[in-house]
Amino acid sequence: MSDEFTPYPKNPLIQQFFANIGRTDTIGSGVRNLYKYTPIYSDGGKPELIEDDVFRINIPLDKVAAQEAIEQKSLSEREQKIYNMICENLHLSVEQVMAELDISRATVFRDYAKIKKVTGAVYDKSTSTWTL
Repeated sequence: MSDEFTPYPKNPLIQQFFANIGRTDTIGSGVRNLYKYTPIYSDGGKPELIEDDVFRINIPLDKVAAQEAIEQKSLSEREQKIYNMICENLHLSVEQVMAELDISRATVFRDYAKIKKVTGAVYDKSTSTWTL
C-alpha cells in the first residue's frame, strides 16, 4: 500500500462500534484491496489516490477494458440510424422505428437507452417529444 495515503475516520467512536459488530471493515481495508487487486485487472498498473478538495482515484485500464469503455461511449450503426431519425423527427414513435428498421420493440427501447446515455437526448412521454 502507498505510504502517502493515511486513512482516518471522521468519527472514530462510531467507526469502531460498527467494526466491532461486523457492519464495516477496518478503516483503510478498501484502500488495501484497491492496491491489491488493481494490478491484476490493469496489466500491472497501480491506482493513483488524489487527496484534494475532491477526493479522486485514477485506476488505469488494460487494453480490453479501455476498448470496452470506448465502445460504451459510441453508437452502433443501427443506433446511429435511429439517432439520425430522431434528429429529423423529434416526434419519432417506437412503431415508426420498428417499421423502418424491422426490429422488435425491445430492441428499440434498448437502443433508445443507449442513445440517451451516449448523446444526452431526453424523451418526454407527456408531449411525445425528443429533446437533443
